Amino acid sequence: MADIVGLVALSHSPFWDLSFDVEGAGAEFVRGVKAARELVAEKKPDAFVIFGPDHFRNFFYDVLPPFCIGVEKITGFGDYKSPKGTIPTAETLGREIYASVIEQGFDPAFSLNMGVDHGISQPYAALDQGRDTPVVAVMVNAGGAPRPPLRRCHEFGQAVGKAIRASDKAKRVMVLGSGGLSHWVRPVSEDDPQTPEEMRDYVINGRERVVEYSAMRDASLEARKTEDVQGRVNAEWDRWFLAALEAGDLKSVLALDPQKMEEAAGNGSHEVRAWLAAIGAWGGPVRTMSYEPVPRWVTGMGCIASR
Repeated sequence: MADIVGLVALSHSPFWDLSFDVEGAGAEFVRGVKAARELVAEKKPDAFVIFGPDHFRNFFYDVLPPFCIGVEKITGFGDYKSPKGTIPTAETLGREIYASVIEQGFDPAFSLNMGVDHGISQPYAALDQGRDTPVVAVMVNAGGAPRPPLRRCHEFGQAVGKAIRASDKAKRVMVLGSGGLSHWVRPVSEDDPQTPEEMRDYVINGRERVVEYSAMRDASLEARKTEDVQGRVNAEWDRWFLAALEAGDLKSVLALDPQKMEEAAGNGSHEVRAWLAAIGAWGGPVRTMSYEPVPRWVTGMGCIASR
């Protein structure tokens, strides 16, 4: 039987280059991530199960599952200077998780050749600098409707946690969650009337154009870094969310209306679904390691960990 030895959930941002030598805005967030990295080293996991979103680099509206479990080959896309290439996999554990959650009434997609972008690879690289701990990657759709309900994400995470603990092969597993907190990004959801027609076409039919698209986005980001971009962040909402998690008040969080959450915290806040799945798998109390609104990273940057 395996043990889930801890949890870390953290924000990701294309504007963070994974450096821990940060001064000024972002330094407080990075301090918390460094402490979380030390916790990971202390717990010595032999596998990570990482819940995170995709940003239309690997999953498109030709087939867009609410959840997908990657179990054999996992490849980092390399967007925004995130890890590129093969990521080691915990294949046996991934297959065990998939078989178990199916029996528990969930129907995630199953991938033997799964791509991940910075939504999954950035926290992995931040917390395991050797990048040698094997991974089960779990994509939680947050990029565009129809997204799985918040409660369903948490319940799915609980099912994954049960599967991990029943594993005959794994020993010490750490659960990671990636995404959020408050931030506003340009509309991409097919049901959003603000999504430009060319973007709507891309998120439906862009699989063959993704390398070109991602290179364009990378170049755009580099240009924005020189323009002193100040993104919109709702620190009040972020602090409420973190306080609720610390207090164990999942009832209030899971009762959030997604549309009202988007109005208060931006369309990027849908990514907290991955946090809720990770917390469901962990099943224990959490603490805030750091929080900082970082407009120049266009995101409310938070980090929590298991107590």
